[in-house]
Amino acid sequence: MPKPMKYRDVARALKKQGCTSRPGKGDHEVWTCPCDQKHRAVVTKPGEISPGVIGDAIKKMACLPKGWLQ
Repeated sequence: MPKPMKYRDVARALKKQGCTSRPGKGDHEVWTCPCDQKHRAVVTKPGEISPGVIGDAIKKMACLPKGWLQ
């Protein structure tokens, strides 16, 4: 299981891979992959992100290279 991470570190890693974001409901943000915008992950915006959400984002962004979120 991954460790909790700060939102800014996750956002920086997603942007580095070419992902784009759009607002979701409340404090959520929807990130879309650059391949064909088929893969989407929802991340909570402020503060620290739980290990479960980090693991879910890694699974959902299957098109990104292994180890993109280190």
